[in-house]
Amino acid sequence: MSNLLSHMGRFIVITFAYILAVIIACVFLLFLAWGGFVQGDPEMQWPAGFVASLALPLVVLFAARYAFFPMIVMVAIAEIGGRRSWFFHALSGMAIAVSALIIRANSEQLANPSAGILMAVLAAGAVGGSVYWLIAGRTSGRNLDRLADDLTSRASKES
Repeated sequence: MSNLLSHMGRFIVITFAYILAVIIACVFLLFLAWGGFVQGDPEMQWPAGFVASLALPLVVLFAARYAFFPMIVMVAIAEIGGRRSWFFHALSGMAIAVSALIIRANSEQLANPSAGILMAVLAAGAVGGSVYWLIAGRTSGRNLDRLADDLTSRASKES
């Protein structure tokens, strides 16, 4: 029973980390876009910030939708392989972000994104991967390690 609760708790932590990572990555991306819109014009700061704050929930929903399946692959690799390094999660976040961009472009038959958009998405993916690492990635695979230890200790007691 404790293993079941432990795995359910881990699933909750992973879900929370994914949601927060997507939100923070989208906030980062909107700040990049906001800086591009304002470009030193003080009169544009308030309207651009207002529009960015209104767009945030929509951007988060789209990003979470398109990044969901690549994220599942990354989480499976991290959990099964016990990948706990920040570098792995930052690179994975970048790969997930580019995958989500490609999935979005293919589903809507959009043109290839410009280099500037690609770089911004890569940076936002690294931020999202880092946030995920802070919450859930540093302990990737520990539940499976504990489960393996329990199974080997039970096997040694039975023999």
